[in-house]
Amino acid sequence: MHFSLRWRILSLVVLTPLVLGLATLVTVHRNVKQHVNSSSIHESLEHSVAVFESMLNTRLRALAGGGRVVVQDPRFFSLLMLNGTQRDSRFTATVKGMAKDFNRITQTDVFEVLDRHGKLLASVGAASTRYDSRADLVRPALHGTASAGLLVEDQACYQAAATPVFADGRVVGVLLLGASVGEALARELKSEMRCEVTFLNGSAVTGTTLQHARDLAALIRVVQDLPSRSADQLHALGVLRVRTPGSTYLTLVRRIPGAGDDGAQLYVMQRSFDPETSFQHLMRRDLMALAAIAVLAALITGWLLSNQIVGPLQALVRGARAMEAGDYSQPLHVHHRDEIGYLVERFIAMRKREQAYVASLEQTARLKSEFLSLASSELRSPISSLAGYRDLLASGTFGPVTPEQRAALDSMSEFIGRLTGIAEEATRMAQLRGERLRLELQRCELEPVVQAGVGAAIAMGRQRPVKVDLACEGFATPIDADETALSHAVTHLVTNAIRFTADGGQVEVRVLEHDGLARIEVCDHGTGIAAERLSALLAHGAPTGTSLHHESSAGLEYLSTGLGLGLPVTVAIVEAHGGRLTASSREGHGSTFVIELPIARGEVGHAEAA
Repeated sequence: MHFSLRWRILSLVVLTPLVLGLATLVTVHRNVKQHVNSSSIHESLEHSVAVFESMLNTRLRALAGGGRVVVQDPRFFSLLMLNGTQRDSRFTATVKGMAKDFNRITQTDVFEVLDRHGKLLASVGAASTRYDSRADLVRPALHGTASAGLLVEDQACYQAAATPVFADGRVVGVLLLGASVGEALARELKSEMRCEVTFLNGSAVTGTTLQHARDLAALIRVVQDLPSRSADQLHALGVLRVRTPGSTYLTLVRRIPGAGDDGAQLYVMQRSFDPETSFQHLMRRDLMALAAIAVLAALITGWLLSNQIVGPLQALVRGARAMEAGDYSQPLHVHHRDEIGYLVERFIAMRKREQAYVASLEQTARLKSEFLSLASSELRSPISSLAGYRDLLASGTFGPVTPEQRAALDSMSEFIGRLTGIAEEATRMAQLRGERLRLELQRCELEPVVQAGVGAAIAMGRQRPVKVDLACEGFATPIDADETALSHAVTHLVTNAIRFTADGGQVEVRVLEHDGLARIEVCDHGTGIAAERLSALLAHGAPTGTSLHHESSAGLEYLSTGLGLGLPVTVAIVEAHGGRLTASSREGHGSTFVIELPIARGEVGHAEAA
């Protein structure tokens, strides 16, 4: 991809603020994120957990202490001393009334009195328990040992303390006191600790302060997906993030102290992460806005700077293109007094010198063209006379012709034909040197053009026993070319290769695509060309009277090749197509000429070459 100078300047100018802006954005975002992730909100949650568990332990000790005070009251244990035969409905009512009096003091959710066999005598609290749920706590108390722990119902959970009732040194009953771990406690904790609290018994919610069902559902899904519910592993999880459709919560999940081994009783403390993320998003938005402003300012600055640089340079480019087309009058309006202004002044001075030099070259070319045209015209008269005398001799006008004379006349006929070709090429060269070569380019296939040129060369060299192989290697990409002119150039190269290949030899012509170019390669196995002569040949054409392949035959051999004038025409045709002609050779091993042409792109039209 090609980038203009203006865009390269803009890219360089914008690159620095853009990199600095991105680096600042990444750095600040990372630091703010670290601050948010390690902010006091995490420490506050940990502190709330510690306070809550301490409060639960204190409440459990208060339940156990209250139970011990109640069971030591004579009014309480004296009733339980009665045996079963002394109990009736009035006894039960008396126990229940006494229990209500004592519960007004303890203010517990569970206040249950059991006899020495664990049978429930009275339950006066706001909640009551089932036999199977309280059995684990009551059993040690019936044997004289107070117990405390978590009492779990289907949809409720209580901290409970079972205290044995002694009379005359024996257990006569059990007092069970319990405080709910549920909705009321969750609201109390929220008011004191400023966090959302949820109590779970398995997947059942026993109490929560979350207002939205979607938040509670998201929390339950996270808890159910936990790999384990052991106390140590829950502690190792640390602070979790629970994302809900409306917000994000920082979450701590812990087992309720005193829960059984199944670990189903959990409490969850949550704090909204939205204020922290809002701060983070605000910082990122402001930094991105600052980066955009910096980039915009850099673009404006770069555009103004590029105008100061690119404008004069574009004027120079237009002037250079006009010079390439032969126009030396393209105006250059640059008034800067800096280095670019100096460059424009030097370009204008150089253009004037170049114009004078080109004018002198054109004058020289016209003189050469006139000379070639005159020489060609002058050659045609003696060649015609020689051809006429040869025909008279061959017809026997001046007497009988011997076989030896017939052979000499045939040789004369061959050389007269070659001289005629030289005269014709001299006329073509005169036309080429006198004006620009114009081509009418058309979209075409390369293979038929090369085949036509090779066919013409084979026809011209049909008297030579040389094999010509053409290989197109499946080349089907179109090119923009003047078919007649390009075919003529191929004919010149193949004809030369045939003439300087020994009898029985071979000439190879290949058409292929290489590095995005169409290549026509003509390889012979002749005598080859010296390196210095090959360079001069490609740069200027063969000098008059110089043999291309045989230094010992500088005169007639050169005239007999026809390439001395054909090669400059070939070079001009190839260059007019936007291509180039290259060659390589080793003396004694033959030569390879390569035409490289651009593959068809865009519109076609006409081309010209000097």
